[in-house]
Amino acid sequence: MKLEMIRESSENTRLILIFAGWSCGEEIAERVSLPGWDVAVVHDFSELKLDTSFLDRYYTVYLFAWSLGVFAAELLLPSERITAAFALNGTLLPVSDMLGIPDAIYHGTLDGLNERTLQKFRLRMAGDKETFLKLGEARNHDIENLRHQLANVAESCGCGMEAKLPWVRAYISREDRIFPYVNMLRFWRELSDVEIVELDAPHYVPIEDVIGMVISDPDKVSRKFGKAAMSYDTHAIAQYSAAMKLADRLMSMRPVIGGDVLEIGCGTGLFTHEYAPKVKAGSITFVDIVATGPFGVAACEEYVVSDAEVWIEKFDRQYDMIVSASAIQWFADIPRFLHLCHERLKPGGILAISTFTPGNLEELDALRPSPLLYPKAADLRGWLCSEFEDVSVEEDEIKVEFRSAREVLMHLKHTGVGGSAPGKGLRMADMSHLRTLTYRPVYLTARKKAVIK
Repeated sequence: MKLEMIRESSENTRLILIFAGWSCGEEIAERVSLPGWDVAVVHDFSELKLDTSFLDRYYTVYLFAWSLGVFAAELLLPSERITAAFALNGTLLPVSDMLGIPDAIYHGTLDGLNERTLQKFRLRMAGDKETFLKLGEARNHDIENLRHQLANVAESCGCGMEAKLPWVRAYISREDRIFPYVNMLRFWRELSDVEIVELDAPHYVPIEDVIGMVISDPDKVSRKFGKAAMSYDTHAIAQYSAAMKLADRLMSMRPVIGGDVLEIGCGTGLFTHEYAPKVKAGSITFVDIVATGPFGVAACEEYVVSDAEVWIEKFDRQYDMIVSASAIQWFADIPRFLHLCHERLKPGGILAISTFTPGNLEELDALRPSPLLYPKAADLRGWLCSEFEDVSVEEDEIKVEFRSAREVLMHLKHTGVGGSAPGKGLRMADMSHLRTLTYRPVYLTARKKAVIK
């Protein structure tokens, strides 16, 4: 297969890797661009081989595989190099009467392929003439080569394939005229750990839309919380409750008084003002995606405006405490972030973090394409226990009641937490029945093991 680097910077350690479908190439990724991420496309099934050494320079790799690319990615990629994998209108068994494209249809396309049938296929793939024209001509007009690619996939597709990649979500289109919707649904339901997201769309879905459902754009998040800053404290009822509870758990760890503190995602300082008077920090470094402070809670305060996930990789100062309240759910690679926190803590240093678990704001799930990728409590515990001691992971539930759907909407607007999905967003008509929002915070505390002499 062929690898095309669409966007690349020597400073980036995160990669969006796209496996394209048959007869398509890098053109499907031309509008994919996120700060801090390289973008690569793999396409062309002429030879089902791929030198994957290009992955070695990346710490975080998000895979988005579409159509036959789902099968090819599973076949060719090393699972240990993929952080999270997302399937779009495809299965690991692309030629299957029950779990993929029915055999007669697949081989009928292969045997009857010519210029006219290729264009008919791409029109069915696109769903309408406007999208068909936007996609342009087929990437490869060599009919014999395209036929060879289909034959390659059919020959390599066995009777079964175990999923080794970390598939997180499978997006399947109800109006797909290439992979039957019922077959995709049947296949992905067999993998209990994979979340299924159904779309009202044809086989082709703009890959940038799916990526926007999964990866938070730091620029958009920054604008959202920047607009909400003036009203945040008044409306952030659940966040304030979580901040108080996290501060109590932090103090139960008996932190060093007068030490050096790193706070990630301090925002308006709800959590800051809960813990800072108690720990009397000598210095606090505040890192947030928007400008914050000054808070006047430590003898020395430093304010950094940056994507904390990127920043913490580059600055190797050590701290007595690293704390964060209701922020890391926006991060793309939480396990790596926790590992870096371990590296940035002094021996015996304390980590105290709150985030959210699956089911957070579940009342909104039917109104948006897909929620954030919230980590499971069990996964958080596993990631922490590998490097920390005195690990505590405690789940919570906070229900916030409102008098009307309008109040719900205002709460989401004034706190900036309505989700990161692109598109039309939430509409009052969709929310007319809502009077409650359920937050599911989880509190993490842990201690870096002291050096044993």
